[in-house]
Amino acid sequence: MKKLLLSLVCLLLLAYVGFKGAAWYQVHSLLERAHDALEEQGVLTWGRIGSSLSGHVSVYDLEFQPFLLTQPVRATRVTFSADAVPELLDALSGGPLPGHWTLRAENLRLQLASPLLRDWVGPRNAAISAGLINIPCGHGSLGLASLMSLGIGQVAGDLKVEQDNMLDDAGGLNVDIQAGKLGSADIRLPGLRLDRTLDEGGSLQDYSGPVAVELRDGGFMRRLAAYCARAADIGPEEWAEQATRTFSEQLQATGYQPSDQLRALYKVWLRDGGELKATLTAGEPLLGLPERDRPAGKGPVDPNIGGFDVFYNGARVPDLFVRYLPPAPVQPVVANGATAPEDGDGTDSAAFRPADPEQAARWPDRRVRVTLKSGRVVDGRLSGVTDSQLEVTRLVDGGEVAYPLARSAITLFEVWRRTGDAGIEPAPETEGASPLHAVAPTTTDDAGNTPYDSDQSQQ
Repeated sequence: MKKLLLSLVCLLLLAYVGFKGAAWYQVHSLLERAHDALEEQGVLTWGRIGSSLSGHVSVYDLEFQPFLLTQPVRATRVTFSADAVPELLDALSGGPLPGHWTLRAENLRLQLASPLLRDWVGPRNAAISAGLINIPCGHGSLGLASLMSLGIGQVAGDLKVEQDNMLDDAGGLNVDIQAGKLGSADIRLPGLRLDRTLDEGGSLQDYSGPVAVELRDGGFMRRLAAYCARAADIGPEEWAEQATRTFSEQLQATGYQPSDQLRALYKVWLRDGGELKATLTAGEPLLGLPERDRPAGKGPVDPNIGGFDVFYNGARVPDLFVRYLPPAPVQPVVANGATAPEDGDGTDSAAFRPADPEQAARWPDRRVRVTLKSGRVVDGRLSGVTDSQLEVTRLVDGGEVAYPLARSAITLFEVWRRTGDAGIEPAPETEGASPLHAVAPTTTDDAGNTPYDSDQSQQ
């Protein structure tokens, strides 16, 4: 009996040591594969690897240094859990993921610094430099300097990703982010199942179903509104109105007019924050936001018209949509005010001639005409160029209005030039320098409308 008991103890000990060794080897191999997959984007490093018979493995002191950023992304511990040890080992060895699993990242953090983007990536070194997320703050735009002045030295929190069992079309992938004073986000993708580690099958990238999003700001938006308004020497209400007007102008530059309710929701969220719930649609150009007045030939009728539900602090917000804006007629005007021909007339006179948008830095402060995928045409002075966007400034009474245009949305880029005019050879960028810098104050008429809106119908 004594020998049998000793043999059982030895077998259990060997099984435990075998599990620990197999778990360490499989996790280390998985990390090596991740390191190789990410070698073109950055450097992945890690510390100790632990495991437990309860069905989970942990990696401590995980760090990823993207080449695009000056600061690394760190996590104190990342834990992957399954319901059973065999399922865990099978998933780590490259087999299918179990029906239910959980991934947790504790104390996930990114230290803020100025600059955060490498100089060769983005000349302006701003956290928010393009698209519709361009929030005025003080006498400029919200960026890293504003956040750091607000007392935010890092973005930190806990991340939980959970795969529920797929039963009768229920379940799916749930993502929970808890970021402390910055708020929280809960994202649910019902019907999505990741089949392999590292998403090798591309299930997440190819997902085109509903995305339920729930945001809570934790009081951050009120702090932000107070800070940005004080920096501009105005009240939070006036600041929120200006930020909403900027949002509307930038959306119009892409060919859409936001509804009154959409502008009102944007303004209230910036000013007061709170809880915001919405069901978006992955893969859609506007994430499921209804589009009205779309002309024939511009795509099928939007099925979401009247069916897009958003809840703000528990109350449903109706009439959220954008209205398609037809391309505005373009009347080029030369420096002396005379109307110029739109296209070449067979001579070598100046006219709008196509150019490569990748070579846009050759045309600083030149008159350009940009056609977007939406069909809208923006005509003005090229006042800024970054890796992700072109900035076109239009002259209006009393000032200028600048419109950031994403490169991915541009279908035609034209420059007012003669045939043999190849622009200037861009000078090599020095550290912290930008090939173009633009000043873009926003002006309004007495009715509170932007000059850009004066030729659009308000419906």
